[in-house]
Amino acid sequence: MSENTEGKIVHSEVEISVDPNCTTAFMTITAPENGGLEVTADKAFGAVRAKGICFGLEESVVEDAVQNKRYGENICIARWKPPVDGKDGAIDYCFKRETTFKPVEDENGNVDYKNLGLVRNIYCGTTIAKISMPTEGEAGTDIMGKPVPQKQGVAATFTVGKGTELTPDGTEIIASVDGNLTYSGGAFNVEESLLIRGDVDVSSGNIDFIGDIMIKGNVMEGFAVTSKKNVTIQGTVTNGKVTADGNITVKLGSINSELHSEKGNIKLDFCENSKLYAAGNVEGSAFIGGEVFAGKDIVASGKGIMMGGKYTALENITASAIGSESYAKTMVTLGNNAVLSEEMEGHRHKIAEMEDKLDQLGKIVTALTEMAKVSKLTPEREQMKVEAMRSRFQIQGEIKRLNARIAEIESTLERKQILSISCKKAFYPGVTLRINSYVYQVNVMTPHSKATIGDGEIVMVPL
Repeated sequence: MSENTEGKIVHSEVEISVDPNCTTAFMTITAPENGGLEVTADKAFGAVRAKGICFGLEESVVEDAVQNKRYGENICIARWKPPVDGKDGAIDYCFKRETTFKPVEDENGNVDYKNLGLVRNIYCGTTIAKISMPTEGEAGTDIMGKPVPQKQGVAATFTVGKGTELTPDGTEIIASVDGNLTYSGGAFNVEESLLIRGDVDVSSGNIDFIGDIMIKGNVMEGFAVTSKKNVTIQGTVTNGKVTADGNITVKLGSINSELHSEKGNIKLDFCENSKLYAAGNVEGSAFIGGEVFAGKDIVASGKGIMMGGKYTALENITASAIGSESYAKTMVTLGNNAVLSEEMEGHRHKIAEMEDKLDQLGKIVTALTEMAKVSKLTPEREQMKVEAMRSRFQIQGEIKRLNARIAEIESTLERKQILSISCKKAFYPGVTLRINSYVYQVNVMTPHSKATIGDGEIVMVPL
């Protein structure tokens, strides 16, 4: 203490300091001297108000400092509420952008060198990416009561590619079609058709795709092509396998191969020693050897040759020449009464068994219903009743389906009575014709004729 203040009465004072950003405030209390007055809480709070502090004040801290005479300390008495910045949106892809072509290894460590993973099949509705929305965050407040703005989150940037779509709530990108998942142009795309610009060989591996497939080249030996829709091949199929739910078109032909169309037609130029199956029609200019089945018609157009092998159609067969001058053994079957009749009888037998089962279930339901009139059924018996009723419903549905199939077969069998095998040029010896249950052996060349049923046998009718 200096000489000129010695003995002078000094009252306790309160000093309030506020940082430049108004985020904190500090209080310092000076000690009284020579009998000076102590600071009161009211005086301390008055000093606080004079500074304009109205938010984040810790009144208990002020009161404690005054009460406990914490002289000379720099005490924090107010703090701001800092803003909470929003979070940026983000996109999380469920698939890798790059397609890796490498042999597939099974769980036993066996490597399939013909399966290179060229195609990534994806079905409509499958999630491709998940998107998190940005958040706004929350504004803060400084100790003067003024708002402190926060930084709002920024939405994720992305591109919705072809064959994909954003869900209504904006949280997912999904496939809008079935197809092949690719990444290009900064986005995932779903291609409904697949184009192979060259051959299906060691460079591509086997192809298994849920959409249409277009192959500019050939299907080489030992390779397979599978599609849930249609397959078009500009070249040939040699010692290969092509399977499709829809149509198969081979611009050139098939050699020692297998073509299977589950629901459609097969059309090709030539077929040599190959196995063909089509639910619909099979059409080509030359069939040599092999085995051909058509759920509807076999049509040998153009050259119209059917020579050697086995040919079966359920509706009609048309060709220019069936067999050959060299007496090539050729089996031609039209209609399939035996198979259809066997199927129909099988269905009828199954219906009889199911009707017996229905009768048994009906007795169970009736008995439990009567028991329920006397006393409440136990949970086990109530469950038994529910299961019996459910089984009855399912069996009734199956019986209805089988009866519809029986009616369809009966109608088909009636139509097959007017089927015919037409040959514009000639039937040659060595050809065996079967129409439904009738058999006809061609022993002499028969030109410009149609084989059909007449008077309980196969007869040749001039075209």
